[in-house]
Amino acid sequence: MYDETTPTQPAKTKVNFALDLRIIIAILLTIMTGMLLVWKPWQQAPGANARTITVTGEATVKAEPDEYVFYPTYQFKNADKAAALKELTAKSNVIVAKLKELGVADKQIKTNAGGSDYQIYYPENTTDPTYSLTLTITLDNRESAQKVQDYLVTTSPTGSVTPQASFSTAKRKDLENQARDKATKEARSKADQSAKNLGFKIGAVKSVEDGAGFGGPIPLGREMSGGESVSDAKQELTVQPGENELNYTVTVVYFLR
Repeated sequence: MYDETTPTQPAKTKVNFALDLRIIIAILLTIMTGMLLVWKPWQQAPGANARTITVTGEATVKAEPDEYVFYPTYQFKNADKAAALKELTAKSNVIVAKLKELGVADKQIKTNAGGSDYQIYYPENTTDPTYSLTLTITLDNRESAQKVQDYLVTTSPTGSVTPQASFSTAKRKDLENQARDKATKEARSKADQSAKNLGFKIGAVKSVEDGAGFGGPIPLGREMSGGESVSDAKQELTVQPGENELNYTVTVVYFLR
């Protein structure tokens, strides 16, 4: 027996379709409203001759360096080139082996050897060929730097025996983020103050130029001159890094309205 009051399947499909259509329309309207609020098409874009104000925000952050780089140098002079090179090679092998005993990894050690028969680098009154050995030792903590420095002062290097202290790439980026935050806030504060005093309001940003920088790497402790040996120096030079600075500036051009 057929019951006329029982709704058929097509009627259900029509109701569900109508409900889904309303949801879709509501979603589209929400999206369009959000786009209008973001783009604000009713606001006229600044023209080429619109008035602007330029401000510079500055920030300086300080932190203890976390990278220590040594550049010990050794000279070898001998009329017999083969003998000089043999002495250089032996010195290099001994120093590198000891550095590894102190926990310095292969990737943290670089060696560079060179020579000159014409005293290009060392203008002394001698006809003996001059050979030099330079090591670059990069460490990432103060304790290791202290151990390496204590050893290097016993090896009779010339030049500086103390490390240059600087920021690692990761730490530099972290400090830049801190400084950028401070510098941009200062730039906005300056712009608001100037605009208020001059009877204007700050509008959209026209352009931004920013950048960060350090002073040069800082050598620590005692530095030896020229060819002076440190074999007679105090054998316990303290690694004292202090703090390095990172300076950051940002220049912002705002439209005025």
